[in-house]
Amino acid sequence: MKTKIKNCKIIHIETMVPSKIVHNKDLDFDEKLKKKIIKNTGVEQRYVLDENQSFLEMYTQIGLNTLETLNWEKDSIDGVIVVTQTQEYKLPATSCILQGALGLSNESFAYDISMGCSGYIYGLYTAMSNISASNGDIKRVLLFVGDAISTIVNPKNKSNAFLFGDAVSCTAIEYDINASETPFILKTDGTEFDNIIVEDSGLKNRININSFDEFEDEDGNINSKNCLYMNGAKVFNFTVDNVPNIIEETLEYTKIDKENIDGYYFHQANKFMIEFLSSKVDVQDKTPINIEKFGNTSCASIPLLLTQFEPKSKNNMLIGFGVGMSMGGGVVNLENTTFNHTVFEELKNDKI
Repeated sequence: MKTKIKNCKIIHIETMVPSKIVHNKDLDFDEKLKKKIIKNTGVEQRYVLDENQSFLEMYTQIGLNTLETLNWEKDSIDGVIVVTQTQEYKLPATSCILQGALGLSNESFAYDISMGCSGYIYGLYTAMSNISASNGDIKRVLLFVGDAISTIVNPKNKSNAFLFGDAVSCTAIEYDINASETPFILKTDGTEFDNIIVEDSGLKNRININSFDEFEDEDGNINSKNCLYMNGAKVFNFTVDNVPNIIEETLEYTKIDKENIDGYYFHQANKFMIEFLSSKVDVQDKTPINIEKFGNTSCASIPLLLTQFEPKSKNNMLIGFGVGMSMGGGVVNLENTTFNHTVFEELKNDKI
């Protein structure tokens, strides 16, 4: 699906990570194995939620920070969208709880979207579509995107235990009749849905006492059916077969030369994959990477990348891909966008 959204602009992007840092060199695995995995993934440390901690307080803080930064009144917010796979509760929707925690108007809408690695692209597309279709009736939307995948990883699983960090983001989007069009390309191949999955987690396979039993999978990983499973080889093959095409199609659709894209902001899956993809499409010099500091933060990885590098240009390509299997690309104008990144509690309001 290809489309261009009119009359919307990204005003501010705010991100936050938990205060707890895990250094991968300290994990309880063989030293040679640790060095090999750290080298291949590029992940040296990750920020993860403490036990019994959720994202609600962090969502609330970055939402309030965003309102204060922009000097926006709470009653001026027309909608709240939360993109996550790690909700506060099975029900109600996290967005509804967040609307109340932020003290927003009861006239505002709120809903969740369950998406992973491509979730930021889909979230932007959805929020902007809401605004654009309203012809100005919806003027301001807060898009919250975050995942705590570390909480659903078996710590004995050598393939996943080194990889995932936790992070949240808030993107403020506003109606602007003079804004440039924002193009999106969105794709899905649900036939490969089981490449990344928590097998016992919903109605298909309900959690039971056996869901917690540990077993060794075909790759020698210790896992359980209530924790994340990822077929790394199939995910890699799927990504390298499809993501370069998304980039080329986006360039063709927007009629922008590859050299005129100011930055290529990939979902931070792992360092090897990002370097392989950027090399395949020959954009290595315009591809920032921050996975060594944060790990794979799922749907939050792209906004986290943006708040660290703070691009101030018209043509920034965002590329998301992964669980689903879902893919998305878009070109966003960030010329006048403001950015902020904080660490929850310890370094609140200080940049890394």
